[in-house]
Amino acid sequence: MKRTRIPRLRFYQLLIPAAIIALIIGVACAGAEETTSTGDSGSTTGQTTGGSAAPVGATATPLPTQAPAMEADSGEGRTLTVLTESFGNEVWDPKFESGDKHVWHFPLHSHMITLDEDFNFSRDGLATDWAVSSDGLTLSWTLRDDAVFHNGDPVTAEDGAWYLRYIWDDAARSVVRVRIWNLVSSDTGENSDYSGENTSREKEGHATVTGPNEISISFTQPTLNFFSSVSESNGGTGGAIMSQAHFMSLGTDDQSRSDGLIADPNPGAAGPFDLVEFSSDQKIVYEKRDDHFILAKRPYPFDTLEIRLVKEAATRKAALLDGSADISPIDLDSREELESAGLQFRFGPESTVIWINAWNCSIDAPQTLGYDQSREQDADGNYIGDPQGTPLMCQDKRVRHALDYAIDKEAIQDLVGGPDVFHIAGTAAASPSGIGYRPNAGLDPFPFDPAQARELFVAAGYNVPEAPNPAGGTFEAVTNLQDPVYPGGGDKWNVWTWEAGATVPKMLQIVEFVCADWETYLGLECEVNVGEEAAIKDRQYGGEIPGQYLVRSNEHEYDVASKLVGRFASPAGSYISYDPLVKPLVDAALAATTVDTQAEAYYQALRQAHEGHWDFAPGYLDAPYAISARIADWRPRPLRPSPSALWTVRWK
Repeated sequence: MKRTRIPRLRFYQLLIPAAIIALIIGVACAGAEETTSTGDSGSTTGQTTGGSAAPVGATATPLPTQAPAMEADSGEGRTLTVLTESFGNEVWDPKFESGDKHVWHFPLHSHMITLDEDFNFSRDGLATDWAVSSDGLTLSWTLRDDAVFHNGDPVTAEDGAWYLRYIWDDAARSVVRVRIWNLVSSDTGENSDYSGENTSREKEGHATVTGPNEISISFTQPTLNFFSSVSESNGGTGGAIMSQAHFMSLGTDDQSRSDGLIADPNPGAAGPFDLVEFSSDQKIVYEKRDDHFILAKRPYPFDTLEIRLVKEAATRKAALLDGSADISPIDLDSREELESAGLQFRFGPESTVIWINAWNCSIDAPQTLGYDQSREQDADGNYIGDPQGTPLMCQDKRVRHALDYAIDKEAIQDLVGGPDVFHIAGTAAASPSGIGYRPNAGLDPFPFDPAQARELFVAAGYNVPEAPNPAGGTFEAVTNLQDPVYPGGGDKWNVWTWEAGATVPKMLQIVEFVCADWETYLGLECEVNVGEEAAIKDRQYGGEIPGQYLVRSNEHEYDVASKLVGRFASPAGSYISYDPLVKPLVDAALAATTVDTQAEAYYQALRQAHEGHWDFAPGYLDAPYAISARIADWRPRPLRPSPSALWTVRWK
């Protein structure tokens, strides 16, 4: 097994080219009906007329070592110092953010929908109420009337509607936002026509002001998971609102305005902290705004929040020990040493899944039809004739299943801290707290079974080598079949990953364990390619490495509908592999509006996706953090891949 490295991309190389975006766009249009308010002030989502409220939050597995929460002090004059291994792609324009690390932008912004301590939606954010139309196509929010931007201007419904149009469109870097944009409707019915005067590529009617302090957005099909997309459960700032007037004042075009936000994102933001310092290779520093409305519910016990970029684990540990840092992701190998020095550990429940996937293995995937080379195209770029090239190995479900059976999950579990930290449960999309998950119901990783893996690999027509049998003895080689056909025409089974991702301290070792198992039991000559996160994503989404596997970390979520749509249920461009068996089940999940129908629909979609095994996971991680000796308690949120809920910090 070999490891190679690829270079890091610069910022302006991170924006998705229009040609790539074109692969994942498919739109239609539909009307909307009158909306109905949710009515009460409890923790529920919008609901359709005649149905009970759909579930909206996760209560993750409680940590048995946690005592009741402590009372907070004012924190006047205090600084909380948090260490991180990544700032994401370092972009302050929300349209171009991508990745879970944009949780570090949360202090600057407020979200439309907040979450309570049980991870349910609450009305403490920018929105005080929300509703869904009787046909399920239109979602609406009522904005609070006391929110202001950092420059003193009031937050208005016009700002909210503009912000939804600005970041939820096909020019966004995030593939999540592009696939949501594919489903929003247009008043004109010309969703895919960008000729003539429509140079801004906006859908007319995409999001509108529909009443005093009210904004609405309409979709071509029920898309109730969008409530989660504009809440704090989302990994980015999709539910924030920026000042349209401030954005427009920064220049005459989107690029200059984006540059202006990078230079100073403060004036047009509406969150509880001001950004006072940012260095892309060092730190982010925030100062608390004492008059912000959220502080009544979240009295952050510090005036200054300093987030330092420290990639080296040894340096993070030293900072915790010498008292110069308060919270840091940390390797559990250091737990005994740190606890003996008076430090404590906390865990972010169900925060990170180890995600294994390859791009467009399916014969139904329009980009490749499951073949290694692109199909023949005419002068206008339209596909013609039959598929050209070699079928990808991963087109065969027996191969995909064999890859999972061959992985020793307990070895990974032991590597990262044991069964109290790494859990062999859930799918690549859903953890036990997610909507639709059921224990012992076909939604967990395949057991480590190298004999079954080899049997499936041989049935698919491939040789396997002699190998040790974990149960004793030796597996005999099968050599009368064909050798593996490596994607890309090379002589290696290329596997891709990156070093710092979603608080997994030993990500590279995990990938090497997976590669070693595939070499040992299946005879794949495995090479680990280590690079920068955004660069590898662009290679995959750009179609450069079809059939080659990524072994990476990914954030878990409560509502996984967007993941199911984007990965398997978009015929125009699912970014893993389109599966026509998954699509109708996902459509049913998006339209479900009661607790029972939603849970059942999500379960059926997850089960079919897991059976297809276009992606899979050996398990998920409760992200480990160490807290300094001067902190008595801190309660990180479940289903969050980076330090969260910092208002719950309690000082000694």
